[in-house]
Amino acid sequence: MKKIKQKKIFVIEDNKTEGMLLKLCLGSVKNIVISNFSLGQELLDNLHQDPEIVIVDIILPDISGEELVMAIKENNPNTEVIVVSAQKDIDMIARLQELKIYNYLVKSETCMESLQLAIEDLTFLIDHKR
Repeated sequence: MKKIKQKKIFVIEDNKTEGMLLKLCLGSVKNIVISNFSLGQELLDNLHQDPEIVIVDIILPDISGEELVMAIKENNPNTEVIVVSAQKDIDMIARLQELKIYNYLVKSETCMESLQLAIEDLTFLIDHKR
């Protein structure tokens, strides 16, 4: 039986409360290790750790989420990106989809449940495409 490797998940969220909620939400997902960042540059400085998944907020204090997604995809093309944002701009969502993000979730009451399911599905896919 093949041993399942823990997945590194980076979470970028500048709101500390929402960052903690994201971490709590994902706490029940098996075989993941979460690193939280509040600045885009801090996350970019750690991309050498090759996270399998990055959860990105769009509105950040030092870089736009769209620029951050572009940098992640350019430097780590195999890293999957899930955007979790309150932004509902259809044009921006379309541009992010063109960058091959895995999913875009609008922050809402059901967002955390959707995120947990997306992470579970994505970790399963990552494990089985090797």
